[in-house]
Amino acid sequence: MKLFKRIRNKIKGGLKLHHRMILIYIIGGVIPFISANIYTNVKNQANLIALNKSTQKSEIAILKKQISESMVIATDVINELYINEDVMDITNRRYNSISAFEDDCDARLGIIDRYLNYYKREISDIKIFVDNKPISANKYFFYLGDAVKTEEWYKPTIERNGAVCWSYGICRTTRQKHIQVTRVMRDDYGNMIGILCVQLQNDFIVNTITECSMHTVLLCNDEDTIYTNFSMDDDTPFLSNVLKKRKEHQYAGRLTVGVEDYLLVYSKIYPRVRGYHHKQTPHYTIVMIEKYQNLTSDIYMNSLKSYTAVIGGLFASVILIFIFSKMYANRMELFRKQMHYVAIGEYDKVTEITGEDEIAELYKELERMVADNKELMRKVVDEQVQKEKIHTKQREVEFKMLASQINPHFLYNTLETIRMKAKINKEPEIEELVKMLAKIMRRNIQVSDKKVTLKSEIQLIEYYLKIQNYRFGDRIQSQVIVDDNVETGAKVLPLIIQPFVENAFVHGLESSEDGGILTVHVSQDMGVIIITVEDNGVGMDYYELGELRYAINSGEAAEKGHIGVSNVNQRLKLQYGEQYGITVDSTKGAGTKITIHMPLILVD
Repeated sequence: MKLFKRIRNKIKGGLKLHHRMILIYIIGGVIPFISANIYTNVKNQANLIALNKSTQKSEIAILKKQISESMVIATDVINELYINEDVMDITNRRYNSISAFEDDCDARLGIIDRYLNYYKREISDIKIFVDNKPISANKYFFYLGDAVKTEEWYKPTIERNGAVCWSYGICRTTRQKHIQVTRVMRDDYGNMIGILCVQLQNDFIVNTITECSMHTVLLCNDEDTIYTNFSMDDDTPFLSNVLKKRKEHQYAGRLTVGVEDYLLVYSKIYPRVRGYHHKQTPHYTIVMIEKYQNLTSDIYMNSLKSYTAVIGGLFASVILIFIFSKMYANRMELFRKQMHYVAIGEYDKVTEITGEDEIAELYKELERMVADNKELMRKVVDEQVQKEKIHTKQREVEFKMLASQINPHFLYNTLETIRMKAKINKEPEIEELVKMLAKIMRRNIQVSDKKVTLKSEIQLIEYYLKIQNYRFGDRIQSQVIVDDNVETGAKVLPLIIQPFVENAFVHGLESSEDGGILTVHVSQDMGVIIITVEDNGVGMDYYELGELRYAINSGEAAEKGHIGVSNVNQRLKLQYGEQYGITVDSTKGAGTKITIHMPLILVD
């Protein structure tokens, strides 16, 4: 027992891949060769039987599918004809002459010809049995005489009382048996006026059964033969009794009768009849049966041929084993070394493994992993550095904002006192000026990252421009333009526009003697809010503009004295992504244009 465990452990983890492959190939070659004398016959016989079983099941499945599809179509056709007013009217009407009946049929029963033409692969004949000789000599009608009433399908059809009934009948032209569906036609008073009959196309069934390699038969209710490619009386008189005893709807396996073994494959078809269980309806059975000895007669000859192939393959495999296993083991060892270099981080020692086999593909994946690791490390470092820069600048901004703040309650109370004094002294302009200033100061002091509506931001700019209008008068003209399609209820970051409006006054328009114009334009396009702040002030030359753009995009604007502009740009990019932010355009002596892009967001 211990020896067995030792050998098992040695094989499981103690052998290298090269030796393990040799052992596997030797065992895989020697054992089949030693046991071939016993195993080959049994296995080949089982494979042959299984192959025949699978083939016959496939053939039956194809035939069953065709018959089932044809049954569905036949059922639909007979149901459509049953409710067709022209069919019912002509069948029930009493005609004075044959010519009138023929004219009526040609004019109103074309639907039957159309069904026969359209479904010619599934339906062979449609006829109506009537107990009315004058109209029965017709391509659509057939006389319901005593000969018809003695056929197997007539009584079950009558008993169905108007429901469809499946059975088999005789084709009036070929005299062959056909699967058919029938249905009693009744007038408004419940009297039988005829029987509709739709027969399935027999060509596909006959051709398929004829070409089957095994003995094949199509039965109705397991006893009535519709079509067969062999004589059942000579070889299998027991088949009907066997099928009636079996409860399975389909079966494929061995059947022993007396001293003979048979391969039996069958499948039963139960037409779907509304209101009836399948056990209450006629069914059809496709059966294939063959003696085992007929199927296995060539087994031993084939086994002898296989022995020769096994012996030759054994010698060839021994030679190839050593060659290919050594080559594969060498490449595996090379790949293991590259994996080791990657594991310890010595990427510069990794050497390329060429080829098109799995080892080369694994190396390509390893190479991509190394590249991804390097890129990931670079991004982590860059991201950490960027976070530190943003954190430092944010702390600096917070410090400067903290240093510039005064007690808000004292400031608001003072402004409110000034506004009340102005109101008492009847100074409406000073009152309005102080009121707007208080709103602006309150927004500036209470600023946070909580989003506000675009409408409130626009209103804040309008307050600011009114205050500046009091200051500059007609010297500087300003306006705010909001397009009609702009969603002013959109949520935006606070204090996005005001820093640029302030810069326009401080850096662009204050030195203008007259004719200063400032325009704030708010528009919306494809889910993006676009805000432009444009003045016709002193502007910037090419170098000043380039320096400002570089400072804003590199995050160095705070050091260049543009802390408000940099802050807005950084807030926009951090909040919405790199595709949003600000752009600056300027011409010396012509003015400056600031464009702000941010996404349209209606819910915070």
